[in-house]
Amino acid sequence: MTDKLVATLDKAGVRKISTDLWGVFFEDISYSGDGGLNSELVQNGAFEYNRADKPEWSNYTAWRKIVPAGSFAAFGVGETAPVAEENPHYAIAEIGKVGGGEQTADSAVSRADSALSQTDSACTPAAPALENLGFDGMVFRAGETYDFSIWTRAHGKALPVQVALIGDDGKPLAATVVTAPASNACGEWTQLRAELTITSAQAAPQPNAEIIATQGALRLIFPEPGTIDLDFVSLEPRTTYKDLKHFRPDLVEALADLHPRFMRFPGGCITHGLGLNNMYHWDRTIGPVEHRPHNFNVWGYHQSFRIGFYEYFRLCETIGAKPLPVLPAGMSCQNTSQGPVPVAQEDMPAYIDEVLGLIDFCNADSATNKWAAKRAAMGHIEPFNLEYLGIGNEDLIDDVFKNRFQQIFDAVKAAHPEITVVGTVGPAPSGQDYEQGWAYAREAGIPIVDEHSYQSSSWWFHNLDHYDHTDRKGPKVYLGEYGSWDTQLINGLSEAAFMGRMELNGDVVHMASYAPLFAKNGHTSWNPDLIYFDNENVYRPYSYWVQQMYATTTADTAWPVSLDGPTTLRRDLPNTVSLKIDGGAHADFADFSLETADGTHIDLPDVSYQGNGPVSLPVPEGLAADSCTIRAKVTYYEGMWGVRIASGDVNGKNYNGTSLGRGFSVQVVREGTGYALAGTETSMDAVRPGTTWDVRIEIGNRGEQMRLYIDGALVADGHETPDEPRRTVTVSRDSTAGVTYLRVVNALPESVDVDLAQVLAALNVPDSAKAVVEATVLTGNDPYAGIRGEESPTCPTSHEVNLADGTYTAPAWSFTTLAVRG
Repeated sequence: MTDKLVATLDKAGVRKISTDLWGVFFEDISYSGDGGLNSELVQNGAFEYNRADKPEWSNYTAWRKIVPAGSFAAFGVGETAPVAEENPHYAIAEIGKVGGGEQTADSAVSRADSALSQTDSACTPAAPALENLGFDGMVFRAGETYDFSIWTRAHGKALPVQVALIGDDGKPLAATVVTAPASNACGEWTQLRAELTITSAQAAPQPNAEIIATQGALRLIFPEPGTIDLDFVSLEPRTTYKDLKHFRPDLVEALADLHPRFMRFPGGCITHGLGLNNMYHWDRTIGPVEHRPHNFNVWGYHQSFRIGFYEYFRLCETIGAKPLPVLPAGMSCQNTSQGPVPVAQEDMPAYIDEVLGLIDFCNADSATNKWAAKRAAMGHIEPFNLEYLGIGNEDLIDDVFKNRFQQIFDAVKAAHPEITVVGTVGPAPSGQDYEQGWAYAREAGIPIVDEHSYQSSSWWFHNLDHYDHTDRKGPKVYLGEYGSWDTQLINGLSEAAFMGRMELNGDVVHMASYAPLFAKNGHTSWNPDLIYFDNENVYRPYSYWVQQMYATTTADTAWPVSLDGPTTLRRDLPNTVSLKIDGGAHADFADFSLETADGTHIDLPDVSYQGNGPVSLPVPEGLAADSCTIRAKVTYYEGMWGVRIASGDVNGKNYNGTSLGRGFSVQVVREGTGYALAGTETSMDAVRPGTTWDVRIEIGNRGEQMRLYIDGALVADGHETPDEPRRTVTVSRDSTAGVTYLRVVNALPESVDVDLAQVLAALNVPDSAKAVVEATVLTGNDPYAGIRGEESPTCPTSHEVNLADGTYTAPAWSFTTLAVRG
């Protein structure tokens, strides 16, 4: 017998929804920028890679030096009179005589051609060469034209350079010759340009043109003896998305298909960086690319800033999204072992000018303002019409932060009252930073605050009412980063249920954006992500489709809905008792013991944990108990995110965890992903290496209750509500389009009949509109289907349904949007 729900709408509870509710957030994480959204195919074309990026990297990372037998070449690195002082390193190619004798300029070109064609069995050129391997290889497409550029400085005489696109077999797909003129006495550089087209029967290159190489390379061959300096080597395909240069078109299309109302950029933690030298300065990312100083990325790679603030604004303009740039609040990132570092007070006036300069760059008249003139010089005379400006990201809310933020906030309000400032309230939806951040935001009168929340699917279902009781007179909410921990169907359904309640609370939840946005397969540093990709393809997990289903059905009005019927899940938690240690920090565990409620006591061995877990502890196999107590003396040494003692059925999908380190919390793991129980998190304060704690963890009712004691004091007391809401109905309306949206989430294994008759009657929906309703449904047979980095096994489909009798049957494991017109 099919379950039945009866939905009742409270028409008096009507709420207005923000018109900017659904957006996207771009942060350069997991090679989202260089190697991703940036269409540049050459990696390290400026020869600026170094150990700050990765310990094993150097100026020639991603370059292969080719010196055939019988030839001579030395490839060095120079810094004398560079193209740009901001990026001072360049390559020096010293080429010896290959065949002897001098040549004329004409014969040099002829020799350059033959250097490409004369290859050995390994497809090695006959002359010395440098070969760039790109980002995991280069993809070349039939019919595409590739724009090449390079800065050169030839010593003593003009020197030819053979430029070739190399296919997977090592053979050329296209080639040309550029000639570097002899440098004058001042050592001036010359920029050379060329285009290379891979011939095809197609009349014009197409975005989905045939791929003829996936591990291609760019080869620079030096057929003539001499010395030549090289810098800023570039190769970009000419095909674009709506003429948006320097962006990979298929990734931009995936963004545009989300129909975002805004885009937050460039971060995230990269905004304020690891220390002041790594802080993101917007004004250093505009203008000629050669003069944009490169920097290391806090996620472990390199930033060329080929996509800088100007390009971000152009991207927003192209996809129809309002820009939401985020600047540091005068503080570096708190996620270091010793916490954040502020901009010195003597430097604050200059930093505030930098912040105000961004607003001028976006909005001022280019005829009268110097920053706006820079915008016009880059090709955009008209303003970008900036409305929002983010200040800070996941900052530690202490007195120093408040001091620096307040100075910036006051300056922006005074100079630009039309700008809405978005503040920050820490990295989690509860805890010390969250509480203190909200208290300060109310006190300071910050218009909008940026909340973040990465949680398991269970947390999202359990906390559907998170925004129901938000103070309507205080700051608005921007949920700037959120996501359910994985890319399975159940994760998308949990987000769909929560987003429905965000829409209902759209009068106070002003904006929201899933995060992270992009991740390149093979280089993921955070999971999950909204869009995965490699050099060839784009992959959309379930969460992507959920975001699209909301963003393409935006509304301006919502009403509360109550449900009568079976809506919840209660898990049968296992009583297995096992233990393991995991996490990224280093810590020693001594006096380790486990005691169950029936008096069974087990002494466990000492553990010197090096952050390389998990480490399983020798608990007798088959040990079972509903309640237990864990004791240990923990000496903590280092590590940003701490260590965790996991307990229960640790090899299954439902168990418990206790985090120790720069913060404490007790957690439950449900369906393979975990979350901290509300009210159990403490601030991420610095911990002195060698700090020792006496730890006692009391676990009751198979993990539904957990208490953590440190040195005898209770620091965390968490309780899980056993009933988890899994079926929801929300209602909203687009008044302009005359469409009512009924959203139904059924995250249970049985289909359910949803009686919507009262809802339709309360909204005065005519019978004619009930008869022809468009249903867009995302569903699947397996709630745990969906693999990170791959396309979701199923995607939304649309069909017509008849709601004349007021009943909609929601499939098992589904999210449905019913569009009722009229």
